[in-house]
Amino acid sequence: MTQVGEILPSITQIFQDEFRKCIAKNKHRREPYYVLVTGDWYAGGAQFRLVLSPRDTMPPVMLNTMLFKVDNKSGRIDEIWVLPKDAPVDPSIPLGPVDEGLIKIAPKLPLVYK
Repeated sequence: MTQVGEILPSITQIFQDEFRKCIAKNKHRREPYYVLVTGDWYAGGAQFRLVLSPRDTMPPVMLNTMLFKVDNKSGRIDEIWVLPKDAPVDPSIPLGPVDEGLIKIAPKLPLVYK
């Protein structure tokens, strides 16, 4: 069983392995394409399921997804967005207490939207 401190490295390794497989399966593509990445916990948090979907066109912006643009000709992979699971919150709305551990790792989280 994976321990709490091992979750992020485990998910990162799974993502890297699956992304490599996806790129290899789509190496025949001549035109740039997109890879939509979704993932979530199942079975009461005991299983993580990652899904990579190659697409010819850019999908709509969706929370809890990552999107990459792959160009096999140039060998480029560009990150288009990495979006959180939850919708942004209005800063004027008071929130409950935030976990100190989350505050410490927040600056390291890859939250990107281009």
